[in-house]
Amino acid sequence: MIATTGGKAPSANRFPMIGLAIHTSSPALGLALSDFEQITRTQTWNFGRDLSMHLHTTLADFVQPYAWADLSFLAVARGPGGFTGTRIGVVTARTLAQQLNIPLFGVSSLAALAQSVVEQRPDLDPATVLAVDLKAQREMRFTALYQPTPDGLKTLQAEQVVSPAQWQQTLAEFSGPIQAVTATEDMAQTVTQVLSLAYQDWQAGHRPHWAEVVPYYGQHPVD
Repeated sequence: MIATTGGKAPSANRFPMIGLAIHTSSPALGLALSDFEQITRTQTWNFGRDLSMHLHTTLADFVQPYAWADLSFLAVARGPGGFTGTRIGVVTARTLAQQLNIPLFGVSSLAALAQSVVEQRPDLDPATVLAVDLKAQREMRFTALYQPTPDGLKTLQAEQVVSPAQWQQTLAEFSGPIQAVTATEDMAQTVTQVLSLAYQDWQAGHRPHWAEVVPYYGQHPVD
């Protein structure tokens, strides 16, 4: 899938704010780049198990015509999701941010999915809580609760791993409007929301160091 707005990329000197987002927590690779004024590009690739073989060359091609030094910040989906893909994406983003000496924002893949719902539903009741869940190993679920606010998503419950029965009990006991959102394997398409959530934090004055971003696995792959 390719989504592009705007024409030829302008000079980075004219639009110095450029962000790049990486999403590897699902079977596909998702990349998004924006100057937050005229140019926004997103693309996904179904590399599967060959992700590590193609990631670096795909990144280099995708960033063009910008240079690495033109980037203002990086963002990465830190999980939950696939163990190996998440690790590869976070390690790559940390390495780039360290070498470029720019901020790195780690964004929950569940938060990115919740943000995609907010952007697709402008009529969403602001009191509605988004209950996001994703299949985990051993018949468990990754879950989180978010509420849209004028300043962005508010985390009511950070990512955790629970049984389906526990999650259903949480939903049943919740007071107030709630919308269940179940993740599918096309989560890489929410790389645009990874970038937009990072940009919200950038605008709020946050400049996280690359060392602060660690993967969220939730489960050990062999336990």
